[in-house]
Amino acid sequence: MPKQSDQGQTLSKDQLDRYLTRIGYAGSTEVSPQTLRDLQLAHLYSVPFENLDISAGRYIRLDLDRLFEKIVNERRGGFCYELNGLFSAMLRSLGFSVDRLAAGVANKSGGFGPKFDHLTLLVHLPEPYLADVGFGDSF
Repeated sequence: MPKQSDQGQTLSKDQLDRYLTRIGYAGSTEVSPQTLRDLQLAHLYSVPFENLDISAGRYIRLDLDRLFEKIVNERRGGFCYELNGLFSAMLRSLGFSVDRLAAGVANKSGGFGPKFDHLTLLVHLPEPYLADVGFGDSF
């Protein structure tokens, strides 16, 4: 999977606190596999996969300020580029090392869709972890 250009963006302290409140997370922020798991579950339970803007033909902005506005302030969901984009910034703000990866989605014929059809995350811990809060009905 090729890496997407990653600017290493992070959230401000206020944004981080508001994001954690949005997902109802009050647990450990220690950089660890357990924290990663807990954050991913909190996000999945709180923020829906949503592609309404795509379906409505609206212009999609992927800059961090817009992602924060939509997902945290407007309390909406998003699709993979939006959800994993903001989730990666939150993880970096906590001290995790994260790469954004372009991915193709498996299809019924056993192949994969086009590259860059999906955005997922590689989190570098003592072992690498694939994290994904933007896949819809599964993760």
